[in-house]
Formats: sequence, C-alpha cells, structure tokens
Amino acid sequence: MAHSQKPQSDRPDLAHVESIPDDNKITPTAEYHPDELVKSKFDNLSIPRTVWVFRRVALVALAVYTGYVCEGFELKIGNNIIANAGFIKQFGRKGGSGVQALDPTWDQNVGQIVTFLYIHWFSDRFGRKACLYLAWLWLAVGCTVLNVAKTPSVWAIGKLCNGAGVGILQVTCQVYVMEICPNNIRGGMLTFQAVWSNIGNIACNVMMQRLNKNHPDDYTLPLRILIAPVVMMLLFWAFVPESPWYYARHGQKEKAMKSLTLLYGNVEGYDFEQEYSIIEKTISHERELLDEAPKLTHVFKGLNLVW
Repeated sequence: MAHSQKPQSDRPDLAHVESIPDDNKITPTAEYHPDELVKSKFDNLSIPRTVWVFRRVALVALAVYTGYVCEGFELKIGNNIIANAGFIKQFGRKGGSGVQALDPTWDQNVGQIVTFLYIHWFSDRFGRKACLYLAWLWLAVGCTVLNVAKTPSVWAIGKLCNGAGVGILQVTCQVYVMEICPNNIRGGMLTFQAVWSNIGNIACNVMMQRLNKNHPDDYTLPLRILIAPVVMMLLFWAFVPESPWYYARHGQKEKAMKSLTLLYGNVEGYDFEQEYSIIEKTISHERELLDEAPKLTHVFKGLNLVW
C-alpha cells in the first residue's frame, strides 16, 4: 500500500519564546568562567540604566573633574594674558628699537614634565586622593605666586607650580575615574573631562576679551579669579573617597570595603564581597601579565631575543 506523504512546507520551524531578555535586568550573580576574569553582574545593563544605577559614582567622577576647569583656565590664560598691554608693561623689556616686548624664554612651562618624573610612584605609594591634594597644593601656591609676581623670574616660578599641579590632574583624575566607573560608562566618563576643560577655556576667553577691551592695563583680574576654581576643587575633593583599587593593590581589604560602601552603597543588590573579589582577581591577572611582559633589557637583544 502506498503511503501518501505530506508536502514539506518552506516555512521555518517556529519556536515558542517565553520571554524576551531585558538588558536592564540585573543578573543575580556574576558570570564566572574558569581561567578567565569574573564579569560583574552589572555589566549587562544598558548605558542609560548604568548611569542611573551608578549615579552616585557619576557624581563623584564629575566632582573629581572640577580640577579640569582650573586646567582649562590655566592653560588658556598662559596663551592669552601675554597679549594684555598691562602684562607687557609689567614683565616686558625694551628692545633695540625702544619698544617694550616680552622675552619668551622665561614664559615656558616645564612643571608638567617635572610632574611625570615622580607622580606615578607617589600615586602608587600614597593613593589617588593624596595626589589630588598634592595637585591642589601646587595650584594654590602657583596662584599665590602669580598674584604677587612683579618680575619675570617670580612669574616663571608661579607658572612652574601651576604646571606641576596641572600635570598631576592630567595623570590622576582619569586613573581614578577609570577605577571607580562601571565598564559600560567608563569610556564616556573618561572623555567627559574635556567638557570641564572647555568650560575653563571658554570662561578664560570671554574674560580676557572683556578685560582687554574695558581694562587693557589690568592683567591681575583673571589671576584673582583663578583662585575660585582652586577653592572649588578643595571643597569637592573633600568628599571624594579613596579608590578601592588602591587599597586592594596594597591588601587593605577593610579600607577597600569602606570605599566601596561610600561609592556603591546606594546600588540595590550590590554584593560587596563579590565585587571586591573581582577587583582582586583583576589585579592578580594584571600582575601575571606584567611578569610575562617584555623587559627593558630585551631592547638590547637581537632577533629572537638572542644577544
């Protein structure tokens, strides 16, 4: 007996889906893969959801970035104030033609270069927050010297101090923000520092334009106003906790847990022990990579690392 066969349909098989995954849903535990780094359970959140859940961390990052207002103001004022007539009269000297002009040799800022020689060691030894206070100290001294400077040599000392402070900000602020921000918003928060820096640039440009128009012989006004962002930095940084990553690198778990509580205490479902273990595992992995990385002596070896 011949059996009739039903014609096969070209339509694909349908699958019944109970639910659609929600990127805003927080998984109960972190994902663990053997021989791999542990992934935080908050890494699956969308970017807007991450910003909201970790809003306290975002505010702390913005507070740290207030230093970039001073950086933008300081870097811009160094370029603009030398065109002020009063500044030229005070610090310039007469040339062979009898016209008073600035000598550019003393107006160079090497403070940032000096900072790079020691700030990494200082940060690893004393912490990120200590670096912020050191930057504030350099900037406070620099602003004071600039306000009382009457000779090019004293002005150069003030610029050197301010440059040292700005150099610390450029190194420390982004490291701190990178360590405290979740993975999903870390890149955006790192680049957000340009917003604060541009605010300082714009404020300086507007101020110098009005100053040169209305008070061409008064160069001290922007120097006095520079004190405002320096004071603002200290007020904001007083409430910024030390990075938990710094404590974890030095084996100070209790202090690290305290920093985690200050930063993430408002996050519902945040497992402090679990997140601290992720930090520890990441640091251990970094050290393993550093041990396996090429060393400085390899530069002096030939092909295939043969002398």
